[in-house]
Amino acid sequence: MGAREWLLSLSFAAFVVLEVAEGWWAIEEWPLTHVPMFETLRPEHELPRRAALYALRGGRWFEMRPFHFRLNPDELGGRLLYGEDVAAACGELVRAFNASRPPERRVSAAYVLTTVVARPQAPERGSGVRTDCDLEGEPP
Repeated sequence: MGAREWLLSLSFAAFVVLEVAEGWWAIEEWPLTHVPMFETLRPEHELPRRAALYALRGGRWFEMRPFHFRLNPDELGGRLLYGEDVAAACGELVRAFNASRPPERRVSAAYVLTTVVARPQAPERGSGVRTDCDLEGEPP
């Protein structure tokens, strides 16, 4: 093996060792990657939540997905989970959805189900809260 092959092998081995060290010691940001690897630990009382929007159309309930609103999952979750008034935020989304649909395809009622994600170390074990959407108001 020539000097070039040795140098290449040592460089690769050093890179692998550095990446393993990054994972082992949970280093948040490493000069070689500039990518945070681990999220900050949250306290037990601060549980993650998920939101799902359900709507009634033609006598059937269905889950409204982010693509119904031309949003990505993070944008929809942000509007439903972190807004001041969940009922108003949900109503605004559904009214915008209804404005672009013919009358027979419009939603007549909707609600948001906010679910607390259970974690093993938390005393609370997955619970949900239903919030009816405020569909009254000015269309967008």
